[in-house]
Amino acid sequence: MNKLLLILIVIGLLAAAIGGFWWYRRGRRLTWTQVNTMIHDNFSQVSQLSVHTLHAWLADPHKQKPLLLDVRSRMEYEVSHLHHARWVNAKESVAQALAGVPHDQPIVAYCSVGYRSSAYCARLMKDGFTDVHDLRGSIFQWANAGFPVYRNGKIAHHVHPYNHHWGQLLKRSLWAFHPPSAQH
Repeated sequence: MNKLLLILIVIGLLAAAIGGFWWYRRGRRLTWTQVNTMIHDNFSQVSQLSVHTLHAWLADPHKQKPLLLDVRSRMEYEVSHLHHARWVNAKESVAQALAGVPHDQPIVAYCSVGYRSSAYCARLMKDGFTDVHDLRGSIFQWANAGFPVYRNGKIAHHVHPYNHHWGQLLKRSLWAFHPPSAQH
C-alpha cells in the first residue's frame, strides 16, 4: 500500500509541475491586444495607421508618398524593411536624423510592433513635424498580412523577430536574425 501511495504522490507532483509550467508559459504569451493597449496608454497623442491603410496609400498614384522611417536597429533593418524606407538611428537627435526634411512632410514610422516607432513619432511631433503617423503593428503586422518586405532593393522573405518574446507576434516562418550570407 505504501508503494502505491508513493507512486500516486510522484504522479501528482509530476502533473502539478507540468501544469505549473504550462500555466507559466501561457501567462507569458503576448497578444496584439496587449501590445496595442500598451502603445495607446503610453502614446495616445500619436496617430496610428493600419498596415492596410498604408498599403493603399502607397499604391495611390494621386497621393504624396510618405517618408517611411525604420527606427529599428541597423541589424533588424538589414534583414528586411519596407520598400524605400529610410533607416534612422533613433539615438540621434531628430534634427540630425531628418536634416532637410520639411516639417509638413507626411511621415510614417515603424519598428517591430509599434512601441519604439510610437516613441519616435512623439519625438518628431515635439520637434515640430505635423503629419506624423505610427504604423500600427509595424513590420510584424505588415509581413504577417503578406505585404512585401525588401533587402537591397529586392523582395525578401524574412523579418528580424527582435527576440523570442516579441517574435511571438511574427509568423515563425518569417523569422531571420541575420540577413542571408552574400555567399548564397
